Amino acid sequence: MSTMPVLDFVVFYVSDLDESLAYFTEKLGFTPSEREGEVFRGLSGNEEKIGFGLNLAGNGTPPAGTVELYFKTDNLEELHTALTAKDAGTTSIVRMPFGSIFNIQTPDKHAFIMLGA
Repeated sequence: MSTMPVLDFVVFYVSDLDESLAYFTEKLGFTPSEREGEVFRGLSGNEEKIGFGLNLAGNGTPPAGTVELYFKTDNLEELHTALTAKDAGTTSIVRMPFGSIFNIQTPDKHAFIMLGA
């Protein structure tokens, strides 16, 4: 499929944002990135194209310890149509501040999020 997604971003849900940020930066050596919000801190560690961040777990989010994988595709609509036709467990496409996404839930309930480029 020409819309094959590639891993783009990983989100770790955490119970204490400040403690987790200190751990990832002071103990593991990652650098805070410019991606930041009230309940989110972005991190980087090298020049690779895969980013990651910490998101404070709370009401309306997955529990602490959950990891979400964001895969980017050049044609979100086409990928959504193809995966929905295969009964891959897709949700509807949702417009978010950072782009359009839809979720896929694997048989073991792993969170895969498809993100439009």
